[in-house]
Formats: sequence, structure tokens, C-alpha cells
Amino acid sequence: MNTMKKHSVAAAVWKAVKYIIMIGFAIMCLYPLFWLFLASFKTNQELYYNTWGLPEVWRADNYINAVVKGGIMKYFANSVIIAVASVLVTAVLATMASYGISRMRWKLSKTVYGIFLLGMMIPVYAMVIPLFSIFKNMGILNTHLSVILPQIATGFPMAIFIITGFMQSVPREMEEAVMIDGGSIYACFFRVILPITKSSVVTVAVVQFINVWNDLLLPRIFLTDDSKMTLPVGLTNFQAQYSTDYVSEIAAVIITIVPSIIVYIFLHKYIMEGMVAGAVKG
Repeated sequence: MNTMKKHSVAAAVWKAVKYIIMIGFAIMCLYPLFWLFLASFKTNQELYYNTWGLPEVWRADNYINAVVKGGIMKYFANSVIIAVASVLVTAVLATMASYGISRMRWKLSKTVYGIFLLGMMIPVYAMVIPLFSIFKNMGILNTHLSVILPQIATGFPMAIFIITGFMQSVPREMEEAVMIDGGSIYACFFRVILPITKSSVVTVAVVQFINVWNDLLLPRIFLTDDSKMTLPVGLTNFQAQYSTDYVSEIAAVIITIVPSIIVYIFLHKYIMEGMVAGAVKG
């Protein structure tokens, strides 16, 4: 009896310790964002003498400066165009390619899968010079397409890896039942496979969106016109022009990170399912 009590007490203590550690880690992750949010409503003077407190007056002047002076919304629109196009093309093509690799029986399926995975080993930095030369000859430098195409290419291997791993765990009997009922391969894909693999497709879309949204390298190299730059590039330009207006810079940072946070908040359930479902079912 005493042994059981000791065991239950030890389990309760360990559970409390785990919760304390997780709460502490959550505070470490969230507090910087909370501090940035508060600081974006302060003046530069208040930022120094009231660094950690609430703003004395909640003012939107800093956001107005970021939008009007810094032209943040122009960069915001460019980021939306590039991110949405990259995500849609990557998710659609990767889903169809993964279906062909994982569900169809053909000799070179494993070889093709391995070739796709080799793309995960090639850093984007190694592709910059040849891509610049290719895009220059094609005449698409300084266009959104010159950023969208590399984003799709770099996101494709990871997307194939995640979606193919999930599709391989789906029982073939489900497709065979559709075939017996007279369904085609397209019916198997749209009626069986696609609904089941929704969480993995959403995972790919969210990861790709965050990577494209936060990318600084490709827009900086392939775009030269300021009107076509993305948010990370616009943020660095804004910082260079208004290097002493710290609170306006913070407001611009908040505008930059909000979309990624919103996307993750609404789709985090599917992200977790997509990451673990294949391993659990396998």
C-alpha cells in the first residue's frame, strides 16, 4: 500500500515538473512576440524609459508610418502573390506525383522517388548562380516568376517525402473497392486518396508558405525593382532608411510575422496529423 502511494506521489510530482517545464518553454517562446506587440504601440522615448511595461497611450502611429513611409503593404502584396502561387503549385504537383510514386506499380517508382529525395540534399545557395544565368537568358529576371520557380523546386522534394510517406500507409483495399465499383484511377485519387491525405497536403502547404514568406535570399538576388520586392526585403530596406525609428521598425516586423502566425494557428491541427499519421499507421 505504501509502495503504491509512493508511486502515485512520484508520478504526480513528475507530471507537475513536466507541466512547469512546458509552461516555462511556452513563456520563453511567446513573450518575445508579446513584447514586440507592446513595443509597437510606444514612442521611441517610451521604449527606453518604459521598456517592459504597457504603453501609456495605445497609438497606431507606428503602423501608419510603416505602411505610409515604408510602403510595407506593397511588399505585403508581393509576398502574398509569390507565396500563394508557390504553395498552390507545389501542393498540387507534389500530391499528383506522390500518388504516381506510392500507389502505381511501375519499375522505376523507387528510383524516381530517390531522385526527388536527392533534391533535399542540394542547398538553394548552390543553385543561385546557374539559376541567375538561366533566368537571364529566359528574360524573366526581375519578375515574380523568377522567385516562384525556385521556391517550387526547393519545396518539391520535402513535399514528395511527406505526402508519399502518408500515401504508402493507406490500404490498397480501399482503391480496389472503388475499381470493383467501376471507378477509374481519377476516382480513386479524388474520392479515396485525396480526402485521406488532406492533413499531409495541408502540412506541406503550411511549411512551404512559411518558408516562402520568410525567404530573403531569392527575392534579393532575382528581383531588382523595389516595387516587386517581398516583405523580408522591404523590411531590410525600411530598417536602412529609418534606422533610428525603432518602434516603427517593430510595427513593420509585427506586420511581417502576423500572417505566418495566423496560418499556423488555424492549421496546426492538420500539421500535427500530417507529421505523425504516417508513422502511427505504419
